[in-house]
Amino acid sequence: MRVLFVHGWGNSTEIWDAVVENLQTDVEYVLADFGFFGMKKMPDPGYYDIVVGHSLGVLWLLSQNKITWEKLISICGFSKYSTGGSFPEGVPNRVIERMIRKLPFSSEGVLRTFHELCDPEKQVPFDLSSCPNQEQLMWGLQFLCDEDARLHYDPLNTFILADKGDQVVSQAMTTSLFGFENVTWLEGKGHLVPLTAPAACNALIERAITSL
Repeated sequence: MRVLFVHGWGNSTEIWDAVVENLQTDVEYVLADFGFFGMKKMPDPGYYDIVVGHSLGVLWLLSQNKITWEKLISICGFSKYSTGGSFPEGVPNRVIERMIRKLPFSSEGVLRTFHELCDPEKQVPFDLSSCPNQEQLMWGLQFLCDEDARLHYDPLNTFILADKGDQVVSQAMTTSLFGFENVTWLEGKGHLVPLTAPAACNALIERAITSL
């Protein structure tokens, strides 16, 4: 059983620590790393039984044509993020473009503001002990602006976990993309659900494994 985990923008593989330590013992897991805070390490192309994406990680997975899977788990994820292309529930491009303009001058400020949106209840300390990779962070923001993978979403093989009060991926966005009834909803956990509600993530992974 191979499971691939893909983190979101402004995060690293550490976001999965509490999730992977509670996986079944027969699960072989792979952690993709976009290199936002260190060395970039992307997964080999091929088949994975289950892929798990958080935030941008879901959009990235849906955009790939050399990675295939049986089941997809979306955690606070999306198949499109920006409003462009007739998606009014998305985030206006000008918001992302403002982050792009500010990033070269204050990576820490942009990341701190983003973290505050991710975690308004301050459940997860803001940690910038590793040096941000501006080039990779810039790539991620542009990817959020440009990518549209709505046609690649298959409701029959996707499990979705989201928080109703998420300030990064709104309830309206999630509902528009996936349908309200198709989502396992949390409350009060914010955007960093793998850190604030790892048990809910593991429960969804168990459901996906059972469904194989």
